Amino acid sequence: MISRNHRPDNHTADPGAITESAREVPIAGEYDVIICGGGTSGFPAAIAAARQGARVAVIERYGFLGGVPAYSIMPAWHGLKVHHSGLLTEFARRVVEFGQGPDPLANNHVEPETVKQLFLVMALEVGVEIHLHTLIVGAVKEGNAVRAIVTESKSGRRAFAAKAFVDATGDGDLAFHAGAGYMKGRDGKVQAMSLRFRIGHIDFDRYFDWVKWHPQYYGKNTIAGLDELRRKARAGEDFFMQGDLADLFREYPDADLPTQSYFNVSSIRPGELSVNGTRLHGVDGTVEEDLTRAEITCRKQAYALWRFLRARVPGFERSLIVDIPAQVGVRETRCIIGDYVLMEADCRANRRFPDAVMTTRLAFDLHDVDRYIMETIKGTVDVPYGCFVVRGLEGLLVAGRTLSCDHVANSTIRKMETAFQSGQVAGTAAGLAALRGVTPRALPVAALQETLLRDGLKINQDYRSPDIGTPGYHARVYEPTPATTGRA
Repeated sequence: MISRNHRPDNHTADPGAITESAREVPIAGEYDVIICGGGTSGFPAAIAAARQGARVAVIERYGFLGGVPAYSIMPAWHGLKVHHSGLLTEFARRVVEFGQGPDPLANNHVEPETVKQLFLVMALEVGVEIHLHTLIVGAVKEGNAVRAIVTESKSGRRAFAAKAFVDATGDGDLAFHAGAGYMKGRDGKVQAMSLRFRIGHIDFDRYFDWVKWHPQYYGKNTIAGLDELRRKARAGEDFFMQGDLADLFREYPDADLPTQSYFNVSSIRPGELSVNGTRLHGVDGTVEEDLTRAEITCRKQAYALWRFLRARVPGFERSLIVDIPAQVGVRETRCIIGDYVLMEADCRANRRFPDAVMTTRLAFDLHDVDRYIMETIKGTVDVPYGCFVVRGLEGLLVAGRTLSCDHVANSTIRKMETAFQSGQVAGTAAGLAALRGVTPRALPVAALQETLLRDGLKINQDYRSPDIGTPGYHARVYEPTPATTGRA
């Protein structure tokens, strides 16, 4: 039966609603710990929980593990070289042993296909049970305690029960279904989405000649290091370049190019650039229609950008797009409110906390609709355990970019190397709590800190170099345009 309501403003019927019949949902598995999401924070959460001796399952929506580095083909882990410890250090070394792609501890790059396979191999090594192609669509609670998740897959609607859960979905999906409070962006406006893509068959010598002739489109560091970049390109080594072609794009207003965007590129394969240059504002990653519009718009931008380069920039004449990712990159959606909310002021003060369980380097990277800010502050800030424990709920921890923090703090928390280390914290806490028969909130922080230190994680600033970060600031303020607000 479909019921329809009439809107009082125009007396037209809305699409209405349907009423589903009540049904029993089978419990497909029971575990000590369930990790929701097998990405940048979910993978280390699963490994960490399993290494505590817990029986662990990962629920993942794609057909592979890996998260943003895999489904958004993001190769640049910008702070990994200086801000790593614990499982992240181990993973980076395993990347080198795997033998495919560059050394991330040397230059902050990881081959996306290596991420996919190595995440899978390492998870299976410790006995993690993996459920792919599965969406989380609900939560089952007893009082304020999360007891099970509800999923949808080719197997139908099923439930999975556990003693403790880690929400590593990136969007806080489980926490949202469980009724957690959350913040979203600045005044409800989240950072822009971007679609990374790869261009192959580039003549780098001709391109670098053009860069040399057009220094106005590139930063001082890029121009000063151009000879070294050329050497790396000729040797097939990985490199990163910062650029901004916005002024050039404005000379061709009919080319359908992205506006208010930069042209940052990484190269991890000979003759190829992984391009970060598309952008769309005014879209919300928790709204299906917005995600659809972002996918369509950013794919159009990618091809427009490539055609522009092929026609007007030497070195791209015989190039072609060799890869566009499975999903647009989402920088920010829900930040779940925890027992503590990490604030911008905490970061700027390099604040320390007695219940610190990790640190984050301070590299603010804000892609707001009316401003674009990149700012680095020397040192790190402690991240307290309260940022992981969801306020008002029991049995649930969060990890990754959905950690409890404000809009500005989120712009550095969301960096992949920080998200990864947050996964180790959450997984360790969930495993310890489940095996001790207590909730994550009741887990003694001292016991968690001791375990994390034993497992190599640098839990606070005492274990970090104070020299992390090169202070610097870059800001652009601009007026919104139809292209940046998401209006078609």
